[in-house]
This record gives sequence, C-alpha cells and structure tokens, in this order.
Amino acid sequence: MRILLLFLFVFTAGRAQPQDQTDPLKNHDPEKAVITAADLSLFWKAYDLWTSEHKADPARLPEVLQKEYLDKGSQGVKDFIPGRIVSAQHLSQRILRDRSYYESIRHNTEIIQKTIPEIRKDFSELKRLYPDAVFPPVYFVIGAMSSGGTSTDHGLMIGAEMMSDKNSMNPSVDPVAIVMHELIHFQQKHSDDNLLSSCLLEGAADFVAELTSGHNLNSRNKTYADAHEEELWVKFQEDVAKNQSQGDWLYNYDKAHPDLGYYMGYKIAQALYQSAKNKGEALRMIIEMRDPQKIFALSGYGKRFSSQAVN
Repeated sequence: MRILLLFLFVFTAGRAQPQDQTDPLKNHDPEKAVITAADLSLFWKAYDLWTSEHKADPARLPEVLQKEYLDKGSQGVKDFIPGRIVSAQHLSQRILRDRSYYESIRHNTEIIQKTIPEIRKDFSELKRLYPDAVFPPVYFVIGAMSSGGTSTDHGLMIGAEMMSDKNSMNPSVDPVAIVMHELIHFQQKHSDDNLLSSCLLEGAADFVAELTSGHNLNSRNKTYADAHEEELWVKFQEDVAKNQSQGDWLYNYDKAHPDLGYYMGYKIAQALYQSAKNKGEALRMIIEMRDPQKIFALSGYGKRFSSQAVN
C-alpha cells in the first residue's frame, strides 16, 4: 500500500509541472507559441457565402457572420467580441457602412499567413535578448474597426481589418510590427495611465519591437518628429511636469501628426539603452517597465539638447 501511495504521489507531482509548462500564458518557447490567421480565412469564407448564396442581402449578413464566423471562430474571436466586435449585428452594420473599405483590406489580410515565420523568428530574437519573455497565443481576427490589437487571459488578438493605409487610426499595415509591439505590452508590469507612463509604455513597446525585428509600428511620424525633436522634448517635459492629459500626445487621430507620445517614449527608452553599460539589465528595465519615472530620470535623453532642457 505504501509503495502504491508513493507511486501515486510521484506520478501526481510529476504531472503538475508539465501542466504549468503547457499553460500558453506561461510559454517561454517561441517555437511552441500559437500564431494563427485561421480566423481571417473563416471570415472571408463567411463573407463570400453571404455575397454568393444570399446575394449580399443586408438582412442576412448578421445570421451568416454569427453562424460561420463568430460561432466557429477561435478563442481569439471569442475574446474580441466584448467591446470590439460586440455582436454579429454590430459587425454587420459596420461592414455594410464601409463595405468598400472591408473589401479593400482583403488582400492585406490574406497575406498575413506568409508573415508568420518572420514573426516566430522575431520571437526567438526577443527570447535571446530577454530570456524571461513569455509568448502567448497570437490570433489575427477581423473586427468592427475598433482596435488594432489587445490582449486577454488567452493571448493577443490583432484586428487585421485595421491594417490599411486608408485607416487614419492605424499607424501601420505591417503585421510583424503590430504583433511585436503588442507582444512587448504583454511583458510589461506597469499600468498607470498618467502621461509619462502611458508614453513610455507605448514608446518602449515600439523601441523593443524595432530592436528585435527591425520593424517600427510608428515610423510614419519619424521624419516630422526627428526634425522637431528638441521642440517636442521641451513641450513634453512641460506637460509631464503639469501631468497634462494624454490628448496632445496619444490617440489623437484628428491631428496632422498623431501619437507623438509614442515617439517621445521611444526616444527615452532608446537613450537609456544606448547609454547603459549593462544592455541586458537596461533592456529588462525597458521591457518590464516597473518604474517609468526611474527610466525617465536615468535615460539622460535631454542632455543631447540645449540648456533649455532640464533633464
């Protein structure tokens, strides 16, 4: 009996560890990470069914999307419904209102599958630079033009319908840049929403994504921002000191040059990394983002400018 109990104890204990290792949110192996664009094919199959068998009847679209896309979709689709897809009815209304837009992004979504090997290669590079990196599942899905990317307890969801030059809310049509940016967000430990923290969280994700993959999510602003770097820095310091709202720096898509807070956060993270003697430790600080104020102070970014800068 004691031998049997000992066997059962060892067997049970031996099984506990593999269960932890196979938890997708505790996966540290880039090769085991799920990266799938299957939901994109599912969406277009549903769309084609609607246009062919139902003659693009607007009244039938919610039914088709529910049955052929939402019900059959992955966990990524399920997690993208609350607050984003919302419902088959809501998604249908968006598609019918912007049907030409959705049809225009079809090609962009259909070639995403070809980028998965590059994304996995960049996962491996992040693992090399930051061994503690976690690689959750990545789901490319199609939503109601409300989000380019988010994460839940089941992984990363990338709204592929946002990848279009016609979409002012999306800074890139590059799936590699978007995935790597969102992957860095998944590693971050800080969540305060003040101006400094928000800009560093976004900019650090851009910086590390570029460091590991060569892709930058917000490259569209680089020419303008580089030409006005000191001016932006002085204004940014002033706004941080006053704890101004994010509106002048982030998610302000009505501006000629939106999301310049990404640029400022990127430059501060870059300055810290470039000046650090221990690159590995600096990168850990930047990725984990436990103390944005410390990163801001240690970066020494303002030293490159005139005496107007106080850092």
